[in-house]
Amino acid sequence: MKEISMHVGKRIRFYRKKSGMTIEVFAQKIQKSKATVSKYENGEIAIDVETLFTIAQALQVSPGQLIDYAMPQMYQRPEVLLESDRQSRLYMYYYYGKQNKLVQSVIELNGSLTDVSAKARLFLEVSDVEDCYSCKFLYHGDMRRFDSFTIFMLENQNNPVERLLLYTVNSFNPMGRMTGMLSGITTQPLAPVSLKYFLSPVPLEVNEQLIEDLTFTKEELKAIRRCNMFLLGET
Repeated sequence: MKEISMHVGKRIRFYRKKSGMTIEVFAQKIQKSKATVSKYENGEIAIDVETLFTIAQALQVSPGQLIDYAMPQMYQRPEVLLESDRQSRLYMYYYYGKQNKLVQSVIELNGSLTDVSAKARLFLEVSDVEDCYSCKFLYHGDMRRFDSFTIFMLENQNNPVERLLLYTVNSFNPMGRMTGMLSGITTQPLAPVSLKYFLSPVPLEVNEQLIEDLTFTKEELKAIRRCNMFLLGET
C-alpha cells in the first residue's frame, strides 16, 4: 500500500531531522545513495525488513516507531457510529507562563476515542495542529480510559528518562473540552513540573479567553496553598 510507504517515509524524515542529520550523513550511515534516501522519505520506494532495521538503528529508534501505521477499519459496526468514534486525534493546550505563550500539541491514537486502551503519540508544541511534524518533542506511550478519567503514560523518544503522566477528567459531552493535569520534567531549569491543560476532540480557538481559562483560578490557588498539593476545580 502506497499509504504505508508514505507514512514510513514521513517517520524517517521526522527522526532524521530531530537527530540533526542531513540526508548526506544519513545516506552514509545506512550505505545508500542520497537519491535513494530521498525516495524512502517521499514514500516512492517500499523498504525491505533488513533496510528498515538498519534505518532504525541509524536513527536510534525502534523499528516499531517507523511502522506505527494504523490500518483503516475494513468493516463498520452495526450500530450507529458517534462522531467521537471516528476521531483518532486529540488537541492539547496549556499556558506556559514563564514564556508568556500558549502551547498547542496533538495526541494521535491508534484507535478511536471510545476505546478502553490504545497506543498514543504526543506531538508536543506544534506550530500548526494540522502539521504534527512541526513539533518540538515527540512522546510515545499508552492511553487508558476509565469512567471518570483518561490516563496517558508517555515517554520522550529521544530521552527515556523524560516521561509524562497525563490525568484527564472525562467530559459528559463526547465532543466537549476536558481538563487535566500533566506531570513531567521541565528543561528550563531541569526540574519536575505539573501544569493544567485542556484536551479537545476538535481544535480550540486560540485567543485570550483560552489563555484565561488555562490559568489557575483564585480558588485553585487557594486550594493549592491550603492542601499543599495541586488541585483542579477545587472550590
